[in-house]
Amino acid sequence: MAAALQKNDAARARSIGSRATVAIAPERSRVHAATASAGLTRSERTSSPATPKEPASAATSRIHVFRIPGVYGVRAWGTYYETGIRVRVSVCVEDTAPSVYGAAAVGLAFDSSYRDHENVGAATIGYDHTQCHAMTMRYTSHLVVEALSGYQNGKIRQRGKPKQIY
Repeated sequence: MAAALQKNDAARARSIGSRATVAIAPERSRVHAATASAGLTRSERTSSPATPKEPASAATSRIHVFRIPGVYGVRAWGTYYETGIRVRVSVCVEDTAPSVYGAAAVGLAFDSSYRDHENVGAATIGYDHTQCHAMTMRYTSHLVVEALSGYQNGKIRQRGKPKQIY
């Protein structure tokens, strides 16, 4: 019976998308949830170094996990990995306090001069809710992340300290 339920959950997660994996399987680690939201398959998360059949670049592909400095009632984290000339960034945020109405996390990828950028953000409303988003970015020189919390009227309650990841 348990195997049938797990198989059903896995099929539902594939049909809904990677965010459902986080909601369906809360017992999994945050690293697994973050890599699932980054769009990785199970074989990509658990793959061993390159075998002779794989290209050398497959051996150097590595997922980097980071924490985003939090504010009261907000826990945020993410991952990034290089996909050739681009970088895939995911950010996740969780509202951990009943008194916090909403929580958000954002990752900003910049070019080398900090002139151009792209961003990926995740926001959630309500206690004990988690949200993850991922995006492939063309700017790969710098990644800066930040978290914040908000009131019900849309005003920012507290901003976290921006953190440069690379």
